[in-house]
Amino acid sequence: MNTLKQLTKLSAQLTDLLDDLERTLDYIDNDELYNEIDNNVKFQLENALTHLDIACDDISEGMYENDPEAEEFEDWD
Repeated sequence: MNTLKQLTKLSAQLTDLLDDLERTLDYIDNDELYNEIDNNVKFQLENALTHLDIACDDISEGMYENDPEAEEFEDWD
């Protein structure tokens, strides 16, 4: 549970960082710089946030509670 709490906090911080970046982009006049940041930096932050939120959901649903060795011989659907 502690891991989930830390990851949730990290997700909130990443969301705040993304919000700050979007506000900063509003003040960039150079189109080339704007596009570079929007297409690369912002895209990567959004991707990281998406995958972090997926991991948080998986943890909260108990996906990682079982010992991996115990799951080794389970059938996959």
